Amino acid sequence: MGMHTSSFIDRMMPVVILFVGAAGLALATAGVDPNLVGHWRLDANAFDSTGGNHGTLFGDPTWLNDPNRGWCLDLDGDGDYIDLGDDPSLTFTQQITLACWIRVRAFDRNWNAIVTKGDDWVLARTRDDDRVAFLCLGLMDGGWPEVYSRNVNDGEWHHIAGVYDGANLYIYQDGLRVGTQSARGRMNSQWQRVLIGENGQARHRYWNGLIDDVRLYDRGLTGGEIAELAQTVPVHPPVPPPAPNDVTATGHDSRVDLRWTFSADPNLEGYSVYRAESEEGPFIKLNDAVHTVCVYSDFFGANDMTYHYQVRSVAIRDGGESEPSNIASAASYAMTDEELLTSVQQAVFCYFWDYGHPVSGLTREGYASGHDSDTCACGGTGMGLMALCIGAERGFIARGAAADRTLRILDFLEEKASRFHGAWSHWIDGATGETIPFGTFDNGGDLVETAYLVQGMLAARRYFDDPSDPVETQIRDRVTRMWEQVEWDWYLRSPRSEVLYWHWSPDYGWQMNHPVRGYNECMITYLLAIASPTHPIPASCYRNGWASSADYANGQTYYGYKQWVGPEKGGPLFFTHYSHLGFDPRDKSDGLCNYFENSRNISLIHRAYCTENARRYAGYSDLVWGLTASLNPWGYSAHCPTNDNGTIAPTAALSAMPYVPEESMATLRHLYHMYGRDLWGPFGFVDAFNPTQNWFAAGCLAIDQGPILIMIENHRSQLCWNLFMANPEIQPMLDTIGWTNP
Repeated sequence: MGMHTSSFIDRMMPVVILFVGAAGLALATAGVDPNLVGHWRLDANAFDSTGGNHGTLFGDPTWLNDPNRGWCLDLDGDGDYIDLGDDPSLTFTQQITLACWIRVRAFDRNWNAIVTKGDDWVLARTRDDDRVAFLCLGLMDGGWPEVYSRNVNDGEWHHIAGVYDGANLYIYQDGLRVGTQSARGRMNSQWQRVLIGENGQARHRYWNGLIDDVRLYDRGLTGGEIAELAQTVPVHPPVPPPAPNDVTATGHDSRVDLRWTFSADPNLEGYSVYRAESEEGPFIKLNDAVHTVCVYSDFFGANDMTYHYQVRSVAIRDGGESEPSNIASAASYAMTDEELLTSVQQAVFCYFWDYGHPVSGLTREGYASGHDSDTCACGGTGMGLMALCIGAERGFIARGAAADRTLRILDFLEEKASRFHGAWSHWIDGATGETIPFGTFDNGGDLVETAYLVQGMLAARRYFDDPSDPVETQIRDRVTRMWEQVEWDWYLRSPRSEVLYWHWSPDYGWQMNHPVRGYNECMITYLLAIASPTHPIPASCYRNGWASSADYANGQTYYGYKQWVGPEKGGPLFFTHYSHLGFDPRDKSDGLCNYFENSRNISLIHRAYCTENARRYAGYSDLVWGLTASLNPWGYSAHCPTNDNGTIAPTAALSAMPYVPEESMATLRHLYHMYGRDLWGPFGFVDAFNPTQNWFAAGCLAIDQGPILIMIENHRSQLCWNLFMANPEIQPMLDTIGWTNP
């Protein structure tokens, strides 16, 4: 996507060690036919090469393991193509055969190039119909003869071959000749470069679909030879990758957690986990579906139980399982409140550490939530940076490892990620850094998500403070540089405005037209914008922008608890979490309220609402409470007392722990012990559950897991509050706005 350019080898090796193995897109020249001058297999793990045309990647092509073709290349129609170079062996004037397998995703423009050499010879969709054409410029004294296939726009694989034998042009589809035209002469040779998925003569004619097994011959193949190429060869399942050999087991309250090193073998679909009561077995498989991450939590709901585990690798395409891993054993045991808090935090930390994007380290948007594995969250990554500080402080990982990961994230954000007047987009491709649109017009800067990211950056800048450590020095330097590059004042939209705007796009400008006003989760956006050392907005924007809504102030009492600001009964509880992951609301007031007390009372209002349970939802009580934005049985919604469908998200009550520690801890224990078998996953509590519908989310979201880890830590040690507030830009900003410490 876009025009990111790199050597194919450079690009595909980091992207998931993933599909490529030891070489990039290679030119494989078979020894069977000396006239086969170019053979690009496009196999993710087979790169024979006797030629020098290894290709350069443009855009972001990805490997796909297709059940019918095996490994092939997926070009997205938005800037993806391969430049195969200008080797003389790829220039033809007398005869040519060009053959490949294709599967159309969309014919989305007048021309869709498959394989081309400018206009010298072309295999492409050239007209507004469902066919592809083969043509050679220069034949018949400068004419442009074309031959056409039949319909290929049917979602199926087709073998296409274009032939010029010195007398005729032919096109074959699935081994049958479907087009012929008499043509004589020499093919032009004015164009140098051969491209897969694009045309050098007229740009942006991208292929949108799959392509496999591209072959170039310097002679015209016979019909029989082409029919042989078009034979579908059965794709046999691969041999399972080796099992992990470093499985560890750790006992916790009511569960045992397993971890191992994730394999990047392209033939790996995932893992199967087995348990036994003795090392001799029998080992019984625990997971029904293939487990796709390298963390597994066996929540069996009892203590003083010792179990033994093995893990097997599972191959793609029903390729079976490997031999078992090493045996790892552990016992469950009853935990104190403090031990259980650490246990929960460590499980959530694994989301950011073990499930971080393998290329960039950015925080993925969700696990088992329907998101592509390259979709990373800008705000979630800010939470991930705080998580790394907590992980190092709690001893979940070594400080040096946390620093290395932090620097990798920051390097990527500065060097690769798209920015829009200094702001990042809501979603970022964790492999390329390109923007993944969040909506139709939302493909540019997201200032609120950027604020959550910067909040995490500034906490990391204070945590990694060793002046003699070169990695920590780079962390501080990069954070400072990126923080100072955010053009907060640009997002006022006009010089006279005192209101920040959420989105700006280079394609759609201000079309989202979403002013940022409170009260909601966005307070940190104004605080950082006013605090900026390079692109500040006036302090008056706090009152005249953020706090300017007619319904900002509330003053009502619900269930005996006064609410100073915010919508009726507080709105979703994430309003009280996101801006206070780093910004400490204790012992200070902006003249409208003390936001710690306001957040405390909103938490208690939610608890009282669920205890009253006027709508009679199953499970609601003083131990099952807390409504916030989360997944639900019908999709996703910002749940709150005025928008309730019976869905409880654990993050709501658990992230309120600094405000209502006793009530939150009681709920944590209740959810853990009462619902743990269904509500607990590899990264702690799943996103939400609805007892009325007997529904439990399959996975979790970054922006719900992050506050659990961070706010529990703020309750326990105030770590993230202390780190963020220690930045030298923060107190002067509060003074300028007029915050006081009554």
